Amino acid sequence: MLKSLTAIVALAFIAGAGIAAQSSSSPAPRVFVFTAEPKSDPPTAEEQGRLDSVKDVREALSHKAGLNMVSSASEATVLVEVLEREKHDPGAGGFGGTSVTPQGDTLLRLHLKFGEHETDVKGVAPGYWGRAAKDGADRAFKWIVRIDNTQGKRGGDASPLSSRY
Repeated sequence: MLKSLTAIVALAFIAGAGIAAQSSSSPAPRVFVFTAEPKSDPPTAEEQGRLDSVKDVREALSHKAGLNMVSSASEATVLVEVLEREKHDPGAGGFGGTSVTPQGDTLLRLHLKFGEHETDVKGVAPGYWGRAAKDGADRAFKWIVRIDNTQGKRGGDASPLSSRY
């Protein structure tokens, strides 16, 4: 009984994946992540922080199905700009005085542009910049999917993202 149920679920999954792959006719959105160029030769701490966040956001978005990461803005259909990073300290903290993990929230501001659509997105996480970048990438991905789906409905084509989500 359990083996037959597992086989049915596996076949349904395989058939669903095949249908999703066949129905996508437009190319996946091509994404480029960047920030403003540093103004000084050794970048300031703030500029280096933004450059580090570009790497973190690029890595987080590269793990999202349905997106193609590109190496230049001219190849991209979606531009993601890292605008700034903020750290909010909690003030007097905790019980016992010392903490093992960094306290306070890290905030990463992103600006997204997809065709004529633009928006600002925040990534927020406690303690670490990488977590804030992942949160920002998750929010950016949801926005990209929403915009890609509306463009697919207008154009009559099903895009790779609309067939998966």
